[in-house]
Amino acid sequence: MDAFPGGAAMVLASAIVAATALVLQVPAPALADPGHELEQARLSLLEREKQELGVLAAQFEKQGDRAAAAEIRERIAPPEPADGASRFHVLPEVVPAAKPDPQAPWQKAAGAIESRTTTALHDLANRAARVNPPRYALAGLCLREVLERDPDDREARRVLGYTPHQGGWARPFAASQLAKGFVDHPIFGWVGKDWVVHLDRGELPAPSKAGQKAIRWLPADQANQLRSGWNPPWQIFTEHFEIQTDVPLALAISFGRRLESFHDLFTCVMADVLGDNTPLARRLKNPGETNIPAAKPHLVLYFASKDEYVDHLLPRQGEKIARTIGFYDPPKPGKGGRAPAYFFHDPGGQLPVTATLYHEVSHQLLFENAGPNAYLKNKGNFWVYEGLGTYFESIVELSGGWLEYGGVAGRRALEAAKSLIDEGRGVPLGQFVEFDRDDFNRDHAIYLHYQQAMAFTLFLMQSNHGLRRAPFLDYARDAYHGRIKRATGRRLDDRLGETYSSLESQYLAYLKARRPGGGPTQPSPAQAAEAGIRTVPSQ
Repeated sequence: MDAFPGGAAMVLASAIVAATALVLQVPAPALADPGHELEQARLSLLEREKQELGVLAAQFEKQGDRAAAAEIRERIAPPEPADGASRFHVLPEVVPAAKPDPQAPWQKAAGAIESRTTTALHDLANRAARVNPPRYALAGLCLREVLERDPDDREARRVLGYTPHQGGWARPFAASQLAKGFVDHPIFGWVGKDWVVHLDRGELPAPSKAGQKAIRWLPADQANQLRSGWNPPWQIFTEHFEIQTDVPLALAISFGRRLESFHDLFTCVMADVLGDNTPLARRLKNPGETNIPAAKPHLVLYFASKDEYVDHLLPRQGEKIARTIGFYDPPKPGKGGRAPAYFFHDPGGQLPVTATLYHEVSHQLLFENAGPNAYLKNKGNFWVYEGLGTYFESIVELSGGWLEYGGVAGRRALEAAKSLIDEGRGVPLGQFVEFDRDDFNRDHAIYLHYQQAMAFTLFLMQSNHGLRRAPFLDYARDAYHGRIKRATGRRLDDRLGETYSSLESQYLAYLKARRPGGGPTQPSPAQAAEAGIRTVPSQ
């Protein structure tokens, strides 16, 4: 953490039973997780739907309607991997009204199957929100799967933060922009309609001066140049962020869209850690909840160069800031509120710009949405924060609004495989989890500690259909609130029902089987000299 300063036709019953058994036969440690049964029910439900759609497709194919059979099979979701990366569909800001579409017989039959699934998913979501502890992430996932089958489902839209808009749906921020007469420009985001003609001919607004009423339009390169040196920066507001930057405006808008996509993923995956006061949790608990006031935006400063980044932070953070590739200093223990996250444009750097972005903003979203922190009051267990930060570095952007996350991929994972497998330099887990902030951040081993934290977190979050994810995130939540003490607070191994030695052999085998490239890494001389990657200054 760059700054924890201090850093959808019925099937034969036997077929359903067999399919269900297939899903439920998952070897697992004995986990005391009330949400585990609900997750297994979800997997069984999706498998049943898949089997029913397959039978329906076969029926239409037997009747000679191959086109209908193909359409039905297109609606069958691919199987969820038992291990490896997960996929996440970012919800759009605006969902236009659906056009009336007469349904063919196959559509009605498939729709009936999917309707049964959506009913069951709603039930699972409600149950997940009411177990102890609540499983908000599972509830949110179920409602997203409802929308995949019925994009106009009113309750799923409400809980996931939409409001009715012109026969369709929109998030409140987008609805407010549309009400102002703004349009969502494909390159420059939400702008006034009268801006479009200027933007499309390569013009941008110059900085305004005192008393100026009309916008002064300049060629884009000139307008961007006037923002360089942060005098003044571009200031951009998205649904959840305020971005100040002196990079070219088109680049800044793209940066902001990535921030919003990540916010959608993070608040879904980490909903159980963020807790009861999130908009998702409040809507799940209160069926009448529709009007939650917008929170203060998260502040992000995005510099055009590393020199500017270092110059800005040097007076407060000292010379070690030059060794970082991103920085976030969370609110002080016991405090809430907001703090800036700092980035610089770094093409060709140690990590892709997006990896650093997702790492640091994961810290920012955790510390600014999960309530007052007490992360330094634990007995050790500091690794979990950087484990989660590096875990989100795994995000890969796909087409069609999809993100992939949790895969063993990327530069840091490559380095982790080299250090932990080829060289056997990992710290024994029982010792590793006991590291406090200073132990974790020691100069001579900090790269290795980041790599090990990433590898172990990928295993805990992704292995065996994410079986260990919920208890691990319970642990992360308790660590955030400072509840892991020497004599109180359950240890990670106790929550997982496995010894650290067993977990160690399993996570290393997991990494070895999925390592980037499938074999020993051969870093370039520059990489070898670098010895690893980190994003925090040593303390």
